Amino acid sequence: MAEIGPAGPLPRDEDLLAALEQAVENVFSTMVSSFETTALFRGALPEERVDAKGEVDLVFGDASGVRVHIDREAVVEFRGVLDGRLALRCSSAGALDIARGLLMLEDDAALAVEDVNDALKECANMLTGHVKTRVLDPHGAISMSVPFVKGAARDPIGPSCGSLIYRLQQGTISLELWRRSAPLGQLPV
Repeated sequence: MAEIGPAGPLPRDEDLLAALEQAVENVFSTMVSSFETTALFRGALPEERVDAKGEVDLVFGDASGVRVHIDREAVVEFRGVLDGRLALRCSSAGALDIARGLLMLEDDAALAVEDVNDALKECANMLTGHVKTRVLDPHGAISMSVPFVKGAARDPIGPSCGSLIYRLQQGTISLELWRRSAPLGQLPV
């Protein structure tokens, strides 16, 4: 049975993932020179392996055994009729692809860590804003947190809606959507 909000049934996971996929098309087409879908996971996410040093790899569940090293995560949370989180997780090369694209720099331009993190946060913010506008706003008031960057390990907040994996020019990113298990109230400002 679907959850009901003030404007009827809340969006399904498939609706949220479709909006995220459209957001990637819109946002990345203007800022990343090359991107292609590698995988789409509905519900369950790729396996995550954390080694003794705390380093994270995503492992795809197919016969290829493809592993993607994840170095950082940019997060935007949303709250309202539906609470959740969009996480942009990426390899170092993926983070540089996004930052250089957003800042319109050459492929070999050096960047400070702060500039890369700011670009990741802005990208996560744009993607979440697109999902909010297209799918969440019609169901009631939704607010978004200020984007933040954290370590690479997943921080599940409830059931996963799914994940989109993209290969960029040099790196890889995973975009993950989560629903919060229980509402938390106000967002930090």
